[in-house]
Amino acid sequence: MRLLACAIVLCAPWAQAFETPAPDLAAQAQGELYAARNDYAATLYQKLVDQEPTRGDAYYGLVRALLRAHKSHDAYTAAAQGLEKAPQTSGAQIAAGMAAFRRGELGKAEEYYRAAYKINPQDPGALVGMASLFSMVSKFKAARGLMLEAYRYSPDDPALILAKANSLKGADHIATLEKVLAIYDPESDAARALRAHIASDRALGDRKTRRLTSPYEHASLKLVPLWNGPKRLRGMGLRVRFNDRENAMLLLDTGASGISLSPKLAEKSGLEVLGHESFETKGIGDARGQDSQEHLASMVQIGDVAFENYPITVFQSANSQDYDGLIGADVFQRFLVGIDFVKKELTLDPRPNAAPASSDELEDAENEPAAGFHRAMRYGDHLTIFTSANQRPPKLFLIDSGASLNLIDEDLAREGASMYRDDRIGVRGVQGKVEKSSVAEHVALAFAGFRYDNPHLVAISFDKISESAGVGIAGILGMPVLSEGKLTIDYRNGTVRFDYKN
Repeated sequence: MRLLACAIVLCAPWAQAFETPAPDLAAQAQGELYAARNDYAATLYQKLVDQEPTRGDAYYGLVRALLRAHKSHDAYTAAAQGLEKAPQTSGAQIAAGMAAFRRGELGKAEEYYRAAYKINPQDPGALVGMASLFSMVSKFKAARGLMLEAYRYSPDDPALILAKANSLKGADHIATLEKVLAIYDPESDAARALRAHIASDRALGDRKTRRLTSPYEHASLKLVPLWNGPKRLRGMGLRVRFNDRENAMLLLDTGASGISLSPKLAEKSGLEVLGHESFETKGIGDARGQDSQEHLASMVQIGDVAFENYPITVFQSANSQDYDGLIGADVFQRFLVGIDFVKKELTLDPRPNAAPASSDELEDAENEPAAGFHRAMRYGDHLTIFTSANQRPPKLFLIDSGASLNLIDEDLAREGASMYRDDRIGVRGVQGKVEKSSVAEHVALAFAGFRYDNPHLVAISFDKISESAGVGIAGILGMPVLSEGKLTIDYRNGTVRFDYKN
């Protein structure tokens, strides 16, 4: 990718005026899109495309609505049509970039976004697209700058108003979030999530969250093996104490973010409920997402490491018979995080000249990974790495110590391996059981200079996972891969290192 070598020049001159909308239908479609009524917005944009097949902005609206409605394959078709009918418009180029990004083809997405920017450097969609790529490579400060630049050109777009809100604090932050809430359809999923966000922020007030209260120094924490039957390693656990009153065994899950507990344990731990609004937590499984609430622990103690005012996500399926909840490795993101699965040890090392008390200041990763490290592509605090299956073009695989199996998307597996159906495997996640599963035979996964041979690799559909992530995920590197060595994560620079003895 050229992303790290090139920077967008935001002061480029105006190259082309926005395409003039057909007033009624275009305005109505945009209103439905902004209100998060995505299905109806897609219907209206499709009518606009049918009426004016060379309108690039209509393809942009159509693809954006379809992706938000989780109709990615329809979005791919619309994006291809836009490139065919209106290739010289920024809107069609942005639509193609959004489709490529959703497929996980980040290099192609960048090409389309840069083409759009060249056509019209003040098109907000081009800036937002580039911001999504900067976020993937941990250039969060640069990404926010692009989003705020896009906001200047489209201050009525709720996605950009949210970006503006996230640059503010206190009452201004909440007031700006409420502007977005007033735009959304109250029945939409977007409105539900935002109501929970606002309620949580109001309940927190000016309290600083995730504050490290223990010394910012090297720490070593013992990992406890968690077994799924007598022979299969389920994962590694950490002993955690909440509010100095309740102990819990949490699954160390690099595929999760923050800390998650069951309602029963949250009550026993004396956690504070933040706002009483619920939102939806999603993951692997075919059942609906889990109704969740935000809570707050006044104190979280993990060995010698302690945090104050730590937010906790609470939902019913956060625990199992083997563990009481989940803890993401990103909880320790101020440190260089080393997870030695062989020695059963979690090490935390401070960075030189780091400011551990600052948890909300955005930073940009360095352009080049340190020696031995490889660039991880991020969505939120989830880490993925380009992985080749049987020498096919590399795709994004999630690095997931919470997964007891390696997994591959069934479409990718079908390209390079023989498969047979086996629904008895019982893949389960936050959203329950995956009903349909297969087995791909003899799949070699190559990543970060290593190769892992899977005689039998479980294949499932990753469509729902990718829809939730917003980017194409083609598989999971789980405990069978990770348990044989040490994983080191540098969240600051968005890089990972794998160390294997063999």
